[in-house]
Amino acid sequence: MTLPALISNYRDKLIVIQVKKTYSELQNALKMYAAKNDCSDISCIYNSNDSKDDITKKLYEQFKGAKYCTTGSKDKLCKSYNIKGNTPVNNGYGTVQNADGFLLPFFIAANGATYHINQYNTCIYDYTYNKKDENGYYIDEDNDGEPDTYTATVDRCATFYFDANGPLKGPNQFGADVYNIQLKSTGKFVPDSYLLKTLSTEKINYTPHNIGDEIK
Repeated sequence: MTLPALISNYRDKLIVIQVKKTYSELQNALKMYAAKNDCSDISCIYNSNDSKDDITKKLYEQFKGAKYCTTGSKDKLCKSYNIKGNTPVNNGYGTVQNADGFLLPFFIAANGATYHINQYNTCIYDYTYNKKDENGYYIDEDNDGEPDTYTATVDRCATFYFDANGPLKGPNQFGADVYNIQLKSTGKFVPDSYLLKTLSTEKINYTPHNIGDEIK
């Protein structure tokens, strides 16, 4: 193997180790919260009356030495940052869109991993999506300048995101160092397919690209 390939292979293996450790620490933190609050299971961290700041703080308090980031923080690490999708995705206008970003509030664990949670005030709700054609471009059948939409029912009480190596180390991309776990109405935590694949294969699986690249 060439030197660049060896370096890339080593980096990928290091990310896998960080991903496995971060996922394990997340599970342990949820168990700690449940034990401290006399809960029957770890899903009790969710409360429909809470905000995403509330639930993020609950998790943050289980991590010793973590740094909590909110709007107005002067710490250079406490800035929202974009996350790339697993593969290039058309933003509807012909360029690569970003995926879910790490938006404030979030916290950075002592080992550098970043955690962010989206909390929803109900677990089952309708969500409106923009329609796209087979090439990923928005469909505008009535020519009003706005994409046509469709509505689907979603089951998720909260989404737990983690970036295993934090904001300053790449690739900041789903399937590599970034993953999510959804809390369902059943009380089950369901890891995304990328996390399941990384854990089972012990390899990261993603297509390198940049946000804003032209879709060809």
